[in-house]
Amino acid sequence: MMNINKIIIGWLSVIASVLVLVTACHETLNVDPLDTTPPEITGFTPKIGQIGTMVSITGTHLRDVTSIKIGGVEANVTRVNRTLVMAEITKDNLSGKIEVTSPYGTAIAEEDFVIEYLRPEVTEWSKETGVFAAMVIKGKNLELVNEISFGAKASVLKSDFELQSDEKIEIIVPYYESDGAVDLVLKYNYGVDPTELVIENAFTLDATAPSVTSISEKAFIGATFDIIGSNLNVVEKILLEGRELAVELATSDKLTCLIPTDFEVNGNAKIEFVYFGGKMQASVGNIVLKESPCYVWKRITLYGPTHPNVNFFSGITGLSYTPCEFEANAGKIHLALYPGANGLNFGSLYPKDGGLLDKRWTCNGNQISGANGVPLRFRKLKESNEADAKFIKMINEGTLEYFDAEKAAEVGLSYSTKKQVIRHKAEDDMSGGTGDLPYNVSNDEGITIGGINLLMVMDKNYQEVLQIGFVKLISVSRTSAADANGTMTIDFYFEKK
Repeated sequence: MMNINKIIIGWLSVIASVLVLVTACHETLNVDPLDTTPPEITGFTPKIGQIGTMVSITGTHLRDVTSIKIGGVEANVTRVNRTLVMAEITKDNLSGKIEVTSPYGTAIAEEDFVIEYLRPEVTEWSKETGVFAAMVIKGKNLELVNEISFGAKASVLKSDFELQSDEKIEIIVPYYESDGAVDLVLKYNYGVDPTELVIENAFTLDATAPSVTSISEKAFIGATFDIIGSNLNVVEKILLEGRELAVELATSDKLTCLIPTDFEVNGNAKIEFVYFGGKMQASVGNIVLKESPCYVWKRITLYGPTHPNVNFFSGITGLSYTPCEFEANAGKIHLALYPGANGLNFGSLYPKDGGLLDKRWTCNGNQISGANGVPLRFRKLKESNEADAKFIKMINEGTLEYFDAEKAAEVGLSYSTKKQVIRHKAEDDMSGGTGDLPYNVSNDEGITIGGINLLMVMDKNYQEVLQIGFVKLISVSRTSAADANGTMTIDFYFEKK
């Protein structure tokens, strides 16, 4: 019995081996031979499409296709078999012939495939902005836009877009001379052809650029000059030969600028405006800079005797000096600030002026000596006096020509009234005033904000006026009328010898 089973199992093994062999032989016989025939195209569909369209290309010998070009540009190959290949249209494809390529050759379709290119569409945009403001454009297919123009006046290139997506573009609006609405032009390529989307009269630039009608022909170094025009309120900086100037007055139609005292004489100094967030810089004219015929010191602040910055000032050097520097420079120091008589006063440090004024200041705990100080006298300039009014006008307009004590007297400037101080009280202080007017307005010692007082340098016996100057009060800072810690800021004009 066991022998019969062995015989049966043996025959089954033989039969199985034969079946495997036969099957293997059959598979070998059905393997395709190497097909080196070039591909052929019999048709394609659709005939027209857009980016993303799937094109089905039928033919023969397509199994080994490795490349499909449409309009000479590679398309995305997505499926391949013997009789069908499929390609996806990209944004770079162009209308033209379909080419399929395998290692054995290239086939070209008889008909052209036509691409309907996408065009940008605009649904929303900023219709008015200021210069260098952000402008937003919304719509469809905006990735295609290469440039945005504002009529023929200015444009922004794709590389300068702040943001660009298929649905949104953001740019910074450039400056151009605006005279009303302009066309908004979106430039793009329809295939390879430059094309434009024009939205007529779609944008208005709010470009209130400054305009200059006149500039002072000349100005003295250390003095001011005026620029007259329109829209001057948008000016952020005024440059003179590239150097920023301080502006004393700024309105929409006038700018008053101060020329620093360290400028050099220049017969044709260039003036420039900086505006629109510092992005525009334009030359607006020129001016002749002349050496000042007198010393002009602008915005000088003097500090009271208890102030940490206590100082004295010289009309000759334009420098401030500390109490410890006084003795070495006493002969050229003209102004000191101190409290007294319910106000803040300017006076000299000469001992005969108001008693021992030098006792108000100390150096390292020791009282300073004013023995070598400059004797001074003062008086208010008044608009009601013809000669005074001329000097007030020249000082305020920055046209003060050369002056000295003798020539000023010849044109009528009076030295008959001689006060020991220039004093500024509280604005409403009537004590010492005349004609029912406050002290600062009516007293010859008093000075108002913006007021001008005459300074006279005297000989030691107070008989002769040797030099003169003018003090214009700009501002006062104090916590009380006679604050020893207070300050006064002035413009100081002093005679050159």
